[in-house]
Amino acid sequence: MSKDNSTNAFILHTRPFKETSLLVEAFSQEEGRVSLVAKGARSTSNKNQKRALLQPFTPLQISWSGKSNLKNLIQVDSNGLPFKLTGIPNLCGLYLNELLLKLLIQWDPHPELFDIYTEAIRQLAADSKPQVILREFELYLIEELGYGIDWSADSYGDLIQSQSQYTYIPQQGFLLVSLVSAGVITFPGQLIRAVADQDWQQKGALALARSINKNIIDQLLDGRELNSRKLLQQTLALQS
Repeated sequence: MSKDNSTNAFILHTRPFKETSLLVEAFSQEEGRVSLVAKGARSTSNKNQKRALLQPFTPLQISWSGKSNLKNLIQVDSNGLPFKLTGIPNLCGLYLNELLLKLLIQWDPHPELFDIYTEAIRQLAADSKPQVILREFELYLIEELGYGIDWSADSYGDLIQSQSQYTYIPQQGFLLVSLVSAGVITFPGQLIRAVADQDWQQKGALALARSINKNIIDQLLDGRELNSRKLLQQTLALQS
């Protein structure tokens, strides 16, 4: 990708690389998650503007060059004012970044997911119902990765009935409690339908979405931890 062929992007994570460079993980609109070397980005030169731009939640235009999966960042420009996230919204944003970093394959485009991410960050900056933003983003991400479940029907294709009780079977979906052995965790159909409709006013809908999303995401992580999730949970526990 040349300077004349740049793409919108956000920085997911950076870390030191060699003496004066940074290893940059970015989420780009056209190529998905990309790994780049920002040469000289840690230089103390007054003319070094790269490091100031290579921050999370800053809309960027970037371009790179190279033939390997680890390419060289050759251009980075601001593409709008940074989204100012503080406190809980900031931790939520870092959680979204870590999800993308650990669940997306390199160089696999997800342009619609990029738009969903951008809107989620914008809403977090407005401090607009962080828990709703996280649940909706998780649902979209899981679906985008091909692991979404049908919240409107059970695993046999029958519509979820509001007055019935269901249990969740990983990698299958929801089953009527009458079809499984006793002792399983059950959920009212009314709540499942609320998640399907993203009716977050329904008490318990957010908690159910969080529980099922976490189950699916943990399977995809295959034992890897989400440090941002742990920090977010600890912070919320302290606040409560």
